[in-house]
Amino acid sequence: MMQRILKIFDDYQVGEFEGNQPLRVVDTQGKVQLLIKALQFTLADSFMIEQADSIPRGEVLPPRSSSRKINREGIKLIKAFEGVELEAYLDAVGVPTIGYGHTKDVFLGMTITQAEAEELLRQDIEEFEIAVEDAVQVEINDHQFSALVSFCFNLGAGSLFQSTLLKFLNAGKHQEASLEFPRWNKAGGQPLLGLTRRRMAERALFLGRHWQPFIEYELLQLTQPKIQGEYVRYIQNGLQKAGFDVQANGIFDFETDKAIKQFQAQKGFEADGIVGPITVTALGL
Repeated sequence: MMQRILKIFDDYQVGEFEGNQPLRVVDTQGKVQLLIKALQFTLADSFMIEQADSIPRGEVLPPRSSSRKINREGIKLIKAFEGVELEAYLDAVGVPTIGYGHTKDVFLGMTITQAEAEELLRQDIEEFEIAVEDAVQVEINDHQFSALVSFCFNLGAGSLFQSTLLKFLNAGKHQEASLEFPRWNKAGGQPLLGLTRRRMAERALFLGRHWQPFIEYELLQLTQPKIQGEYVRYIQNGLQKAGFDVQANGIFDFETDKAIKQFQAQKGFEADGIVGPITVTALGL
């Protein structure tokens, strides 16, 4: 692939070029937010400042559509973790937000219908479909593509572009790439349970496995009263596949605790009985 370069023109247009071929040209209208967005979606690793008439660019290129689309499971995953709000609210950093995490042209007091929320989600997803299609240089299946779109939707396209995950994937190392998902679970340097759940769900989808159990994911260990639920049963099923004689009763009991510690010891982990992302990944879930 030829080197990509970003050319910033003095009439506020920003173009991404491969050689002399423009891949996209965006009119930022001199607005910082539009410039930031253009920078977030570029794969170029260098830029040049150009005069507006120094190179023929033609018209501003029309919006692209990705030739690949997120599949139904990917959309379900995004909806499950984003949630939907039909009335505008301020997100964690004070940005007016509505629908499934939509922020463009949103103001407090704004309301939408469920159908409008679905349409905004479709529009937002399309940008990340294009980003994933641009970034991935190897063949991937629909589940892998959809997991990467969800990853970008949550973290931004730039996170994928700069990631070891993408480097592994483009080197054909799909299994190694899958192990990178759980690493992206921090905000402000601290791991967050919500991000851990989402990364584990995306990894499961990437591997073509059931991702729904991670909606209720939590750190599991033997407690009093004992932790119960479908996620415990999911872990117990993983232990059974690993050759341990435990009942898949959905109760984190003494037998489950013993099996977890034995499994962790076999893998060279600290045998503390705490089921976190590392143990779940080692179970092949």
